[in-house]
Amino acid sequence: MSFLDTSRLGWASLLGLAAVIFIGLPHGAFDGAVAMALGWAKRPWMMLAFIGGYIGLAALVVIFWLAFPDIALLAFLGISLIHFGLGDAITGKGIALLVQTIAHGGMVIGGISLFHKAEVDIIYSYLTGGDTELIWIYIEQSSIVIGLALCIYLALAIMRPALRPRLFEIVCLGFIFYMLPPLAGFAFYFCMVHTPRHLFRIWRQLGRQNFSPRSMMIMAAGFSFASWLAAGIALWMMPSSMSADAQLLRVIFIGLAALTVPHMMLVDGLFRRHQPSIRGIADIMPTTDISFKSDSGQDNLPQDNKPQDNKPQGHNDA
Repeated sequence: MSFLDTSRLGWASLLGLAAVIFIGLPHGAFDGAVAMALGWAKRPWMMLAFIGGYIGLAALVVIFWLAFPDIALLAFLGISLIHFGLGDAITGKGIALLVQTIAHGGMVIGGISLFHKAEVDIIYSYLTGGDTELIWIYIEQSSIVIGLALCIYLALAIMRPALRPRLFEIVCLGFIFYMLPPLAGFAFYFCMVHTPRHLFRIWRQLGRQNFSPRSMMIMAAGFSFASWLAAGIALWMMPSSMSADAQLLRVIFIGLAALTVPHMMLVDGLFRRHQPSIRGIADIMPTTDISFKSDSGQDNLPQDNKPQDNKPQGHNDA
């Protein structure tokens, strides 16, 4: 209660931070199950090596942040943009995938920052412990690229109907980000869009490999509890001279950065490369012959809906 009395964040922001901790953060706890799917559980020492490497990499991120906060925050914003963008993009190739990644991730990072510049500047100052001028130079210059990506996205969506629902999603999220306080807007996206979408894909793919749902939940609960415990210890170790808001925001977002780096390397790197079938039905684009995939989880069907028993293996409908 003493913390709530001294906090100036407001109830919407505090509830958003609570949601990030107890709803959003556990989505990365399934990384243990992902490691099992990649073969790291074949021997006990391999799983211990994975856990040790994961924790070690996270610790290095924290150390780097404390030593170079400005550079660390810039890097965190950049990799978050890529991670969120890849998670929301429909599978494509080349420029199409790049445009989707920048547009989706850019709306989250750039949109929230620019819609609430004064409030976000305070948050960034807590995270860097000083001047935020370099951060805003990066964000304002990046906004030009993000705006260009949104324009190209609109043109692509006119030609390719499969892109329209996700483009509409960006518009809706932009309105939500504008209306809500920055922390509440980020929590809405992180907990209601990014986390469910990620969990659905991971759960579906691991289910195809006959992983026990019970074992996945137990492992995720263990990783979640360990993360909460580490956050509690970090909060307890914060200097008393620092404001309550600064303590809370530093623990949450530096902690998120520490977990995002190994999480992104595992999911966006190793898992996507080794599990190309992570998504489902293909929406065929006859204008470009590029196959875009949505998240329905269905298998590809020929356009006449007739079975093709005699089609040779490896045939590409696109």
